[in-house]
Amino acid sequence: MKPAIFRNKLAQLPRSWAFWLTLVLLGLVRVVVVVVDGQQKRYLFLSAWEQGRVEFVNSVTGKPVLLEFHLPWAFQGFRAFTDPETEAYYTAGEYPWNQALARERRKTLAYCSEVGLALKLGSTWFRVEKGCLRLRLLWPP
Repeated sequence: MKPAIFRNKLAQLPRSWAFWLTLVLLGLVRVVVVVVDGQQKRYLFLSAWEQGRVEFVNSVTGKPVLLEFHLPWAFQGFRAFTDPETEAYYTAGEYPWNQALARERRKTLAYCSEVGLALKLGSTWFRVEKGCLRLRLLWPP
């Protein structure tokens, strides 16, 4: 291909419907890698409106905890659901937990448990006992 022809093709690219469609689709895709116990890696392709949730039992209070979050540009929009005693365990009663969690924006998350935990991203579940789950948002960067 001659350089002049190549430059003309590059100049036309931003006007191409396929170019813009590709950009829109890339903006809607979220790529997450989940590492189980530092060994197993699983790559997930999710949409921007997918949700995540983490379920575990607090080992001190013995009560269940549910954390929910969204993936618009990062792991964000966190909300926690548990009993008042367990919430006080995490916050010492000093601040409203969900207000603090709602401000969090992370590209990486790590959860560890001796008792066990379950993580759901989109429709995929991960479970671990006496180990850790690590999530990293690869796309968007």
